[in-house]
Amino acid sequence: MSPMEGSIESVTTKLEELMVADFKGREKERLQLLNSARKMISRVETLEERFHNISFLEPIVFATLKISLDLGLWKGWVAAGGGEKSLEELAKLTEKECDLNLLGRSLRLLGAAHIIEETGEDRYKLTQFSQALGDDSIRVSGAMLARPYHWEVCSTNLPSFLAKTSYREPRDPRVSAYSDGNPEGLAFFERCMANPEYQEGFSSSMTEWSKYKTPWPQYYDTETLIQGADLFSGAPLVVDLGGHHGIDLFRFLDKHPDVPAGSLVLQDLDDVIAGANITTDKIKPMVHSLFEPQPVHGNRAYFFHCVFHDWPDQVAVQILKNIKPAMKKGYSKILISDIVIPRTGATIYQTGMDMNMLGLFSACERTEAAWTKLIEDAGLKLVKIWIDSRDFEGIIEAELP
Repeated sequence: MSPMEGSIESVTTKLEELMVADFKGREKERLQLLNSARKMISRVETLEERFHNISFLEPIVFATLKISLDLGLWKGWVAAGGGEKSLEELAKLTEKECDLNLLGRSLRLLGAAHIIEETGEDRYKLTQFSQALGDDSIRVSGAMLARPYHWEVCSTNLPSFLAKTSYREPRDPRVSAYSDGNPEGLAFFERCMANPEYQEGFSSSMTEWSKYKTPWPQYYDTETLIQGADLFSGAPLVVDLGGHHGIDLFRFLDKHPDVPAGSLVLQDLDDVIAGANITTDKIKPMVHSLFEPQPVHGNRAYFFHCVFHDWPDQVAVQILKNIKPAMKKGYSKILISDIVIPRTGATIYQTGMDMNMLGLFSACERTEAAWTKLIEDAGLKLVKIWIDSRDFEGIIEAELP
């Protein structure tokens, strides 16, 4: 008798009952189970199912989801109170008219993909994910659009682009699988600036993915920045370079609400800063490019989050060198929040991000050794690497030697 005979039903029942809420305060256990579930699927599915899922089903599931977004289905469903609905009821909630049978075929696939839950013949209810797609207070639907705007351009063109390079790692940020594959021939950030829809898709994706990450003040000792800091002369405490809409400064402010007005500085490009909703005088928005000399001198900490993985080493070194003249020896720190790839056991999120950075920017995620070399090549000294509770990102702390 197989070890699973007689117990498969009980195992299946337990698995189907598990929810994210069951792992409150046990995040590492949740991630271990998720990884084990992925391994189990890879072992249990047949060879035919494996190739069919990757090459045939995953693309059409997303295409069908995109159709539902274009129809305005999720906003209409949520506005109508959510809950369980029949096919006929859902057809009346779309912003655009759709053939009833076509909508039914689409919903069957989305039910089979667990984006919605099938409750009966042509009857469905929202899952947590599909509920979020119709919720205007969050940006999941916009984040999903980053795939056709950006990620598919990169992934579809990456194989042929690398063939053109004779499979040499690209090093020029202006020449990537992304710039080679989009109709305008533009680099990623240039294309975002040229088209507000593309920028919105990227911003939404960044905003929603940032919610997954462990807030940096939870695993880096920010008290050390406060201690010994000059807080009352008007000098800033933390400058967040390329800080998008300021989520990391707000996270710092959650932990240190009593810092003086203007002591936190958010720097990014003009169009990005214009979209930031800064609701406190503690944070000062400032238009600034990473490729210009840093105008804020004598700051306690210069902070970067997911900036350096967008750039190959030679550009990253120059960004760091632009900060050095503004730093005060023995006082100023550079704090880099980014993925630190472990020697073994890197996750799908870390390795997937690494290959996306290759295709989008001719850049990379870095190992501890690669971070050490980068810091030293910029003429700085690595102090310590702090790793978050998920073992996903780290804070690379550096200072003047």
